[in-house]
Amino acid sequence: MAERAVVAVALSSMDSASWIEPLRQACATAGLDARFEVWDGRRIDARYAVVWLPPPQLFAVERSLRAVFNAGAGVERLLAMPELPPGLPVLRLVDAGMAPKMAEYVCFFLARITRALDRFLGPNPLRDWHADRPRGAPPIVGVLGLGAIGARIAQAVAAFGYPVRGWSRTPKQLAGIEAFAAGQLDEFLAGTQILVDVLPLTDETRDLLDRARLSRLPRGAHLINVGRAGTIVDADLLALLDEGHLASAVLDVFRVEPLPADHLFWHHPKVTVTPHLSGPTPRLPAARQIAEGIARLEAGAPAAALPGYVDRARGY
Repeated sequence: MAERAVVAVALSSMDSASWIEPLRQACATAGLDARFEVWDGRRIDARYAVVWLPPPQLFAVERSLRAVFNAGAGVERLLAMPELPPGLPVLRLVDAGMAPKMAEYVCFFLARITRALDRFLGPNPLRDWHADRPRGAPPIVGVLGLGAIGARIAQAVAAFGYPVRGWSRTPKQLAGIEAFAAGQLDEFLAGTQILVDVLPLTDETRDLLDRARLSRLPRGAHLINVGRAGTIVDADLLALLDEGHLASAVLDVFRVEPLPADHLFWHHPKVTVTPHLSGPTPRLPAARQIAEGIARLEAGAPAAALPGYVDRARGY
């Protein structure tokens, strides 16, 4: 009988213990014999690890790891850890139930922007039954990044009747979405009135949206960022908001989290801050994806063949 797989659970900003039972259930459903333990610094001879911003010593203590599963889509901070062994396969979540929530978040803020709903909210709401109803052609929404999550967002936005365009590093075709790829970023931005940033953070995307590129958006454009904060240069974004070139920014991700209390984003009248909640990780769908990955690895599948395998050269 094969030796039972031991899996370390090290989720620094989540409740690690609350993941144990969903992972056990998912593994039982997958026919996998595995034991999950919240990692407390002591060696448990783990074969796999489920992590989110794990303690660096995990990789020094657990020397028998065959793969690490990241309990989220973003892996840039994990890959930046010098303690992460260079040959250790990393697998990230591919959607796992996050995409519908992120699409909902984006569509909510689109409605607030395009239907001027903020007039009826806040400490001094408009009380006018005959208030003007915004009319005219809906604005063009551009989704920057068409992975599993970006594609779902683009399709959800299109379902509400917005004209939608999408940009991706490699050419992609989605029904009803005007597609742009590498070499067409400036053209994509120039025709986008509401930009939704869903990019991962890689060497290619870091600081991609600087003053020059954000200035290519039409005057009065809006920005929604649910991707990674490092893709946008904060100072350039604030300058363009102050100058009136950009009308507003909705930001769910930040270079430093939690966002420091004295950060200008908190206090800027054109910026809406939410605390990285657009795409919460649903435990059960995530646990199923992780369990399926472990089961396939235990059956001999190469890590590179699994959904969510991270190409370190690309950064995702």
